[in-house]
Amino acid sequence: MVLEDALPKKPLVEIRRRMDLDTKELQDYCSSIGGNPREKGHLQQGPPPLRDFVFRDIVMNSFVVDVCVELLGKNPTLTFYNGNTNCPRSTTQHVHMDSAHRTKEPEPVEPTFSVVVNIPPGPMNASNGAIQLWPGTHLERSDDGGRAITDEQLTRRMKIHPPIQPITKAGDVLIRDIRLWHRGVPNRSKRPRHMIALVLVDETSEVRGRLRFQKGCESELEGTPVNPNADYVDEPIDYLIAPTRRLYEYRRTNRRLRAKIDPN
Repeated sequence: MVLEDALPKKPLVEIRRRMDLDTKELQDYCSSIGGNPREKGHLQQGPPPLRDFVFRDIVMNSFVVDVCVELLGKNPTLTFYNGNTNCPRSTTQHVHMDSAHRTKEPEPVEPTFSVVVNIPPGPMNASNGAIQLWPGTHLERSDDGGRAITDEQLTRRMKIHPPIQPITKAGDVLIRDIRLWHRGVPNRSKRPRHMIALVLVDETSEVRGRLRFQKGCESELEGTPVNPNADYVDEPIDYLIAPTRRLYEYRRTNRRLRAKIDPN
């Protein structure tokens, strides 16, 4: 669903301006390691978890909280605060889901246990690579029971309902079931397209790890039905480079291991 004009625009202007600067720094880092370890042009990039850029009306917006409570129950937990940036000349991602179904049985239909709250700090449309969504696919199961989606499944689903690209603007919020099929598509504009992502889960979901925010963000995050699941720290938070560095190092280690096993 899209909630139109749910968020104030002024804080989003500040967040977008900072994310533009961060994109340049992250792109420079990717160049230094030989390229983005993810699909070309698709950066994992979230807003700064710093007190100057964390706003209650954005992160814990009352309208969004009400919807999440209705979907997930009275005490949802925030487990992810990050996002992605779709850069000019990006490629098309594989269709994927962010989480598999928790049960293997096709019936009864498993209720929503987690949602992704996407917040675009600027316009998001077909020209700048708005996220592609496959309506109704949160009820579909992959052929192997996991998160992989085959070409055969896409062909079948296309006949039922083709994918869409929701058109949104700053102030709108996109809320989707975490199992919904989606992908990033090329950004044909001349500037990066940012999208903030929050993941919330219900009380029955396992929560691993806590989020880190700068001390001073407590007043913006605490005191709603949503558990912010946050530690507030004084030391610097490497929110920008760390996710990409971890993926790069993980893949480099795997390549080395494969080379040892099969030197040919």
